[in-house]
Amino acid sequence: MADNNFNLLQIIYITVIGSPIWCGAILATIIAGLRVLYDNHDITLFRVLIEALLCGALALCVGGLVERYNLPESAIITIAGAIGLIGFTTLRDKVLKILNRKIDKED
Repeated sequence: MADNNFNLLQIIYITVIGSPIWCGAILATIIAGLRVLYDNHDITLFRVLIEALLCGALALCVGGLVERYNLPESAIITIAGAIGLIGFTTLRDKVLKILNRKIDKED
């Protein structure tokens, strides 16, 4: 067999390390999980995993927006870290409040 054959884990590793979006998503996931553990409020494995995965998914979405608007790649890591630190629930509440305010103004 040739020495240049890659297995699936090597391909995933190369993709993640080479992509600031994936690095940001992983960063947001880790920070969110640690934040939930640090809060020491309603610590269950389910809550830690859900919050961490939601923050990671949100960071992936925001990473695409950062690329779309031609912001520097370092902005992805910064924004993803902030998402993990603030948390999905807090961001969701703020976005819903803004949307409700806009809907109320239209009525």
